[in-house]
Amino acid sequence: MNWNDFGERNKRLNPLWSLGAGMNLGELQPYKEMIALSVLLQVYYLELESNEQRAREDLVDLAWSSLERFGIEKLGSPESVERLVDGLLWSGSGGDFESHYYDDHTRQIGVQKYKYFTVDEDATRISWEENGTTIYRLSEYAMELIFMSHEIIDEFQVSIKLLEIQMHIKHGRVTRAMQDVNELISRVRKMTQQQQEYRNALRRNPKHIFSEYGTQRHERLEEIHQQFDEERKHFDNIHRSLARLANDEKDVIDFNELRQLSERVELSRRVHDELAEVVLSIFEAETNLRLNFPELFWGAAGFNFRTHVWEEWVKPEGLRDGDSLETLISGLFSPSQDFIYPLAWAWEEQEVGFLPEDTPDVTEEAGEDEDIHYVPRGIPWTEVCELWLPVIAGVAAHGSFTFTAEVFTEQEQRRWADCPDAVDLWVQFFHTVITVEEQEAEGHGVADECQKLLQRLMLDHPELAVLRGSRLRTTISSQQQDRICIPGLEISPYTITIVERSEMIRI
Repeated sequence: MNWNDFGERNKRLNPLWSLGAGMNLGELQPYKEMIALSVLLQVYYLELESNEQRAREDLVDLAWSSLERFGIEKLGSPESVERLVDGLLWSGSGGDFESHYYDDHTRQIGVQKYKYFTVDEDATRISWEENGTTIYRLSEYAMELIFMSHEIIDEFQVSIKLLEIQMHIKHGRVTRAMQDVNELISRVRKMTQQQQEYRNALRRNPKHIFSEYGTQRHERLEEIHQQFDEERKHFDNIHRSLARLANDEKDVIDFNELRQLSERVELSRRVHDELAEVVLSIFEAETNLRLNFPELFWGAAGFNFRTHVWEEWVKPEGLRDGDSLETLISGLFSPSQDFIYPLAWAWEEQEVGFLPEDTPDVTEEAGEDEDIHYVPRGIPWTEVCELWLPVIAGVAAHGSFTFTAEVFTEQEQRRWADCPDAVDLWVQFFHTVITVEEQEAEGHGVADECQKLLQRLMLDHPELAVLRGSRLRTTISSQQQDRICIPGLEISPYTITIVERSEMIRI
């Protein structure tokens, strides 16, 4: 099965499946889908006639007329009819309708939002000045419900549809030509609404000229001019065909139908002229912006988080979940550092300590101050060795040792928490395989702190010398995934293990 277009089919059918869903209309319940579709269809014809009687009260009247047409007006009540109209205008939550669909590209279930009616901004602007009434028009989804059987919106362009009308008229198919002209008028009105929406958006924010739709318009500028020229020629041909049909087929053609068809063609010409006026007004607005406000088109000096990320990406498109927001802003407040140790420990490494025993005696006869000597703060090896002695002893005796809360007393746990230098050595053991020196280093002269620890312990405790020549590896225990939390310290369950002993020790 080809799943490439499944998501689009799903999204196209969702408004049909949801038509009338969730409404409780009492005795009208079995007929709710039929009544809802009849209201959409009546509004469609009102739009074709440029009739602005499309306020909420008008929609209620249309619903009652449908009930009378179907002979079920006795089943309706004012409350149920108004509930049906409100259910077409808004969802139960008062906003957009929502349905699930399968996204072919992401292979995930998405949420589709849509409406059956949208506000007719141009008509509403005038009506608000007169009586404060909102005028509605069909949305694109409702239009698709009307023409779903013909697939007219996606399959036919305007110029192709004009050719089809011309062919129907040429062959005397007046009724079919009338249907196609009506569909063409809807198609052009939809294009006009899209252009008006772009024009209004451009007036609110000139940056929309750089949007994907604005860029595509500029790329199709020549194509739009060519389309207008073709439409003008097609309309001339259609009128000539109508005149020829009236003369040649006067005995078989219903002149009343022919007159109605001629009126619809003339209406189609006018809506095409309206579309041309809107397109030209957009060109005028864009030209004015480019001429009088050139700074809008200058290149940006650099990348700006507020403009390029927040306003142009996050606000229009949103984020998938809360974790996405954390990922987005974490780099601003908590940039990733290469240093592997806690910051507090890093600062402690820079502290210096005062050694009183190295301070020279200051006498009155000296006559001048002596320099005070400071030395960097060192590791308290005595305390560190005391804490690590049970660890290394366990490795020597059993071959491994795992840091857990159970192996230490409460007093030892507090000492570990108070000595970050001892905990720090676990991290150093973890990052590499440690080979215990074969020979004792004189004066603890090794530079590696892990080796210093081992040498000090083996010097003070000769029984640990069995570790010489061994290779030690530190891992995080696979049996204990949770971090160990003891008062004042949180640490991973490290395990230090002997992975190889020297041949001399084995013998």
